[in-house]
Amino acid sequence: MPRELVSIKGTREGLVILLDPNREFEDIKLHLKRKMESSRGFFRGARFTVYGQTITGYQRTELENICRQYGLIPSPEISWPFEKKKAASPGEPARLVQCALRSGQEIRHRGSVVIVGNVHPGAQVIADGSVIIMGSCRGTIHAGAGGNNTATITALKFEPIRLSIAGVTADPATIPQNSLFPLTARLEKGRIIFSSYRSKATYPIF
Repeated sequence: MPRELVSIKGTREGLVILLDPNREFEDIKLHLKRKMESSRGFFRGARFTVYGQTITGYQRTELENICRQYGLIPSPEISWPFEKKKAASPGEPARLVQCALRSGQEIRHRGSVVIVGNVHPGAQVIADGSVIIMGSCRGTIHAGAGGNNTATITALKFEPIRLSIAGVTADPATIPQNSLFPLTARLEKGRIIFSSYRSKATYPIF
């Protein structure tokens, strides 16, 4: 039986929209529009993520925008396969990325991620473990995406579009600015705390 171009699976966290990696993107996009139209109103208000191993960040945005038109809410923290959704093991190998991430680029990894370079606006990193950025963090970062509330995010400078750990999202406007030293974001009592390596000062986000 041929694989469906687009299939929608429900999890406890929300919907996962699965894409056939062997089909043309334009066909996938058209099929997704048809699915949304045929179920108009049924998925309104549902959180979702798009899962496709071969799509680019730009293509992901196009598909998310289609779903937005029908009232769905993007939530990149939702993982798939859901039965593998576990906190990353301390021994999980980290993925090393030795370049800057620019708009439209995306990194997804079940362990931790180390980036040697800046993460620019429009770029996205989703890791089940921690994220270390040897540069400026100006994109979208989701650490602990598989539910690991011990994950952290470290960067030389924080100016993110969006920052979250284990589903808890920080308000970029409240992130400490102009720090002279690297900062690490972590969860503490259900909120994100920023710590400076040098001063050990902490900054709560309410």
